[in-house]
Amino acid sequence: MKKNIPLLIILVIMLNLLTACHKKIESYIPDDETSVSADTQYDFTYPNETDITQNTNFLTESSQSKSTAETAITSDTIQNLTTVATSESTVSEVTTIPTETMVSDTTKTTTVNSETTVATETVTVQTTTIPSAIYNPSNYTPLNYSNQVGMWISFLEFQNILKGKSEAEFRASVCKMYDDCVSLGVNTVYVHARSHGDAFYSSDLYPWSKNITGVIDGTPSFDPYKILIDEAHKRGLSFHAWINPMRTLTESDMNKLSDSYKIKNWSKTKNGTYIVNVNGTYWLSPAYKEVRQLIVDGAKEIVSKYNVDGIHIDDYFYQSSFTSSFDKSAFNSSGYSDLSKFRLDTINLMVKELYSGVKSVNPSVLFGISPAGNIDNLYAYHYADVKTWCSQKGYCDYIIPQIYWGFTHKSAAYDKVLAEWCSIHTNKNVRLIVGLAAYRAANGEMSSEQDVLAKQVSYFKNEYPSHYGGVAFFRYENLFKPSSDEKNKIENELKALESQLK
Repeated sequence: MKKNIPLLIILVIMLNLLTACHKKIESYIPDDETSVSADTQYDFTYPNETDITQNTNFLTESSQSKSTAETAITSDTIQNLTTVATSESTVSEVTTIPTETMVSDTTKTTTVNSETTVATETVTVQTTTIPSAIYNPSNYTPLNYSNQVGMWISFLEFQNILKGKSEAEFRASVCKMYDDCVSLGVNTVYVHARSHGDAFYSSDLYPWSKNITGVIDGTPSFDPYKILIDEAHKRGLSFHAWINPMRTLTESDMNKLSDSYKIKNWSKTKNGTYIVNVNGTYWLSPAYKEVRQLIVDGAKEIVSKYNVDGIHIDDYFYQSSFTSSFDKSAFNSSGYSDLSKFRLDTINLMVKELYSGVKSVNPSVLFGISPAGNIDNLYAYHYADVKTWCSQKGYCDYIIPQIYWGFTHKSAAYDKVLAEWCSIHTNKNVRLIVGLAAYRAANGEMSSEQDVLAKQVSYFKNEYPSHYGGVAFFRYENLFKPSSDEKNKIENELKALESQLK
């Protein structure tokens, strides 16, 4: 026994040493796994633009593959446009951000529950897309035509045929509307799904439109969008869900919404950044990743829930009424020195992500854009890079410039503007479809030209056959429910159009 005493003493000493080492190691482990110091932070975000409250484990290493703090668009982000997500998984991109552009009114210490301190040196960080809701893939086989003959059906139509109507009344009006379209030779309809941040379909992201029940977010007794889609497909009409991605509610309607909707929450917490009140209407600012994610999720939700054949957006991008203050915070934090370049790249990123988001749910569903017709104005006021969209892949499947002038217009004659569009249309996988102004055919400059719409269709077909992808008319009521003083002129237009379209 005495011989073993030295051995026991050695074992006791070793045990004490191991215990001391363990305590020393524990002193370096934070009690809260979500505590992250400034030098170990996983993501860099701009002050005042992070909403951590949505996920209390926002910065845990285990959640980094699915969620990160919000960053405004940067010049380096734009260089990685091709890394936009094309599936439900998030895609990482490495962005180098010059610190001198990170300007904020406030500077706070970096902790889990506060904003991020502005860095004092150039940092390279990893950012991922904001976590997206999971939308089930659609196995629906879309119905589409190589040459579209389209008709826009807007929220203005719904004010007359849907608002306050019963299901039977609405269905009867829809059937009459579609029968009129088919009689003209129309094969595709672009139907408003969301015009002002309000939905004509069942949505988890946006409130029901007041143009259904008469009140914003009033729950209808039937799903009008399902009726619209079903009746279209019964007649062989391709159905494209039309959304305005940036425009949302008026201030009055926004005040009536529940805070559960992001747009309402942002109007209170992110006003002036994520969402901006412009002359009484709130507009989303796509310079922020989380905003673009909401816009993309809005499109993906439609494709996942409904058998739509396409997603369609129009010309409501940046507006001429927007001043530099609209996106001042994002621009100042971006590393850009040119506001026009910043806005062009911002819209390009939004469009590319919309395209990829739609394809991630159903690769066969088309994504189309209908910008204004004046190319110079698109770049000067709307920051819509249509030359890129018409020449490169990954932005859209079709484009419908709104060439809403007649042959005799002094500064924007139809044939002149059409030639400009054909000159930039170099990607044959992007169908060029011309939007025509039915609402101007019986009044104003175009009304002096007999059968002007039919002549415009014929001119496009015959002069630019290699570019011809179809035509579209704005909008249904202007052709089929004209005012009494326009009725004779429109009836003659319809007769002439039938010979061109059938």
